Amino acid sequence: MPAQIGLTILYGSETGNAQDYAELLNRRLKYYGISSTLTSLNNYPLKNLITKTKYLVIICSTTGQGELPRNAKKFMRFVLKKKLPDDLFNHIKLTTFGLGDSSYPKFNYAIKKIHARLLQLGCGSLCERAEADEQSPEGSDGYYNSWETALIDGLKRENPNIPFIYEDTQLLPAECTVKVAADGDDISTKEFSKDISCTRASMGNPDVRVGKIYSNKRITSTDHFQDVRHLVIQSDSLSFSPGDTVGLYPSNDERDVDLLFASQPHWIPYADKPLQVEGNIPEFEGGVLDSKYVTLRSLFTHHLDIISIPRRAFFMQIYHFVDSSTEDGQREKERLKEFSNIYESEELYDYANRPRRSILEVISEFQNNLRIPVERVLELFPVIKPRLFSIASRPDKNMVELVIAVVEYKTILRRIRRGLCTKWIKSLNEDDKIIFSLHKSNLVFELKAAQDPPIIMISPGTGVAPMKALIENSIDHNKTKGLYLFYGCRFKEKDFLFSDLFIKLSEEEKLHFFPCFSREPDCKTKYVQHRLFLERELIGDLILNQSAIIYVCGSNGSMPREVRLTLIDIIVRQGGLGESQANAYLLSMENSNRYIQETW
Repeated sequence: MPAQIGLTILYGSETGNAQDYAELLNRRLKYYGISSTLTSLNNYPLKNLITKTKYLVIICSTTGQGELPRNAKKFMRFVLKKKLPDDLFNHIKLTTFGLGDSSYPKFNYAIKKIHARLLQLGCGSLCERAEADEQSPEGSDGYYNSWETALIDGLKRENPNIPFIYEDTQLLPAECTVKVAADGDDISTKEFSKDISCTRASMGNPDVRVGKIYSNKRITSTDHFQDVRHLVIQSDSLSFSPGDTVGLYPSNDERDVDLLFASQPHWIPYADKPLQVEGNIPEFEGGVLDSKYVTLRSLFTHHLDIISIPRRAFFMQIYHFVDSSTEDGQREKERLKEFSNIYESEELYDYANRPRRSILEVISEFQNNLRIPVERVLELFPVIKPRLFSIASRPDKNMVELVIAVVEYKTILRRIRRGLCTKWIKSLNEDDKIIFSLHKSNLVFELKAAQDPPIIMISPGTGVAPMKALIENSIDHNKTKGLYLFYGCRFKEKDFLFSDLFIKLSEEEKLHFFPCFSREPDCKTKYVQHRLFLERELIGDLILNQSAIIYVCGSNGSMPREVRLTLIDIIVRQGGLGESQANAYLLSMENSNRYIQETW
């Protein structure tokens, strides 16, 4: 039996990365013979921090402008209460691991805030905290491996009577199991598995709602490599503001689900039988599973991800299900086990991450000797995460617009790769029902009535979506001066999104519009940072003399860094400041919400 030492692992995760690392740590600790409690920061009963927690491990990502993930904010609101005593957690030893991206100004800000506050409330140190940088050559894994080693060493010092011998030859007991209901008649067909009312809307989460597709149109030219969709969703009683996002809940392609069942033929007789779900059910974004409607087919159609790249925790389990009675089976088992080793990150990267190999492809590759028990599917397969997209329309009670770039590319395996959400979005037709949710933004798009500063919007590509919403809303509220849009794309005739709208508003003098085109030979300013520098006198005046607000939205590659460096250069030139002073000025703009970056 694993040792009970009062260890709690909590995570704050927006896209699932922090949750993946938390689940990996939880599983590896069990192999060390240590029991731990695992859940999101918001879901953990806060009284248990006082009564049941001796060692606290927090793994948290940072989103947007140094914000906490949605499933961590309730926890943070509690620990920030001023009435809490300074010795509240003096019985707890703490360590934290942050996941961040150094291209953001407030790098790993969320975990810094959590860690600092818990120290104020009395937590001691279990081991040095760590902050991973997604932009680093070794990726987050390198940081995690070093931090996990320090964490285990810290637990060894605290618990010298526990041997801490890593033993992974036996499969751990399942915390959540799926069983075929006794004498259950078929309750699902392929048509049933598509029935939204039976799969997600029944889950009772008030944030999740049903809508229907009003239109789904391609807005880039058909000869352009990038398919960008203008998706309009119709629903009732909508309430949103510029900068808010919509969460979409994609389903797996029916053909992919069929391929999965074909690779695990022992599942087929049970595909449409009612299932009983027992134990610690995973945290589904759409709510708790309604067991009346669960079948193996509906699970794999609507809830479990088979298209994502498998994580290490996946390989830590799957090799146990390989029949190693033959030489081929033994070789395949050893290969899958190798990918589960944290010290073989390069092997895993070369096999899974570099070629973007999917979970379905892994299972298909090893299907001759791989037999996954039905009981283990909720433990093995990750849950489909919602995909968040910025709203591209003015507030409306019945309609919401999105701009979505379809992701299609060829891998080093020379296979066409399409993301789960991409395949699903392309399949949507008018009047199709979908599940979606609305999420309030971390961006400060709403200004007080007394304020009317100029707004500089910098947004290449689909980053223009929230800017379109802001522009339309501002004009609706009679703000027709002081709107400046710097927009970048490749071609005037291929991917110039909403060109008619922005040109019309510019001609009506409701918008100052500065487009640039990186692939047009006659365009001297190729990128948004070049156009900013060309207009440096205007930008300098808006920032330094008129207290302009700047919004930057788009891809998180080099663009945000180049824009930032350009703005610092402009402040130096137009303000007569030194570079360090200009950088400090931009930092002060960030702290006062005058410089806001939202990239992905």
